[in-house]
Amino acid sequence: MIKIQPTVREIVLKELEAYLALVEGYINMTSYAYRIKSKVEELTKKQVTITSLVVSLSRLRKEFKKAKPLIHDVKITNITTKLPLAEIAFETSGQFLRELESLQKNIRVAHDDFFTVTAGTKEVDIICSANLESKVLRHFKVKPKIVNHNLAAVGVSYGPEVFNTPNVFFSLLSITARARINIEELVSTPTELIFIVTERDFSRTVALFSELHRQTHT
Repeated sequence: MIKIQPTVREIVLKELEAYLALVEGYINMTSYAYRIKSKVEELTKKQVTITSLVVSLSRLRKEFKKAKPLIHDVKITNITTKLPLAEIAFETSGQFLRELESLQKNIRVAHDDFFTVTAGTKEVDIICSANLESKVLRHFKVKPKIVNHNLAAVGVSYGPEVFNTPNVFFSLLSITARARINIEELVSTPTELIFIVTERDFSRTVALFSELHRQTHT
């Protein structure tokens, strides 16, 4: 027999807004119990009461409060920016991979340039400073799948202490998500997460992470 408590837990964890409201204590448990009642009955295959659901929610709140927060303020150490950027994506093929091997030998990347290559299972994505775009396109004999312009990079750096901290990326991404900023691509290293955004979203993205930097250093 499926129990009520784990079923309610599963439902709450699938709804981020409900989870946060429950943890912070501003959810109306009775109203939420009415909303999930039919779903709980469907999953448990038995009748449940509003009272039993409220009790389950109260227990869950105590459980979640003891756990590390799902979203937390990440202490960032630095913010770096690069623009304008271009994105060039190619379909993976034998010819392309052979040409990729000599790419960085034939293109001089200056210290101030941005240049990253991400190889997926079906395509390779190159994001570079706009001044390198023509050189990259000339290097490859194959036609690119996608070419995007007017992009910018906002890099957020943090210390190595975050390695064993859950939800670091999720916490940082939640900042841009709440602001409805579209992330074109993500690039990461052990101590940096780089957000590739459009130039029109660049200033807002920098402002958001600058505020986080201020909050975590006061």
